[in-house]
Amino acid sequence: MNCKYCGAALPTSGGVCPECGRMIPISQQKEMREMLDPRWNDYKNQQTAYYKTNQNTNNDAKIGKYVLLVIAIIIIFIIIIMTRGN
Repeated sequence: MNCKYCGAALPTSGGVCPECGRMIPISQQKEMREMLDPRWNDYKNQQTAYYKTNQNTNNDAKIGKYVLLVIAIIIIFIIIIMTRGN
């Protein structure tokens, strides 16, 4: 594949044209990946599916943080009540 700006041959990796030094557009980089490895889209879809399944784990972690926050508030409230009683 050639550079969109100067027409020089582009390397298989990297995001900069070796001749003119300009950034290779992301759309052109995507085309290059797909041309070099036709299985790229399959890999990308698998990674996207993996990310979506792991988002549930992140939600569980958020719930755990809220539970700890509520417990901390209750403990602080109990400490305040006990110190006022003295």
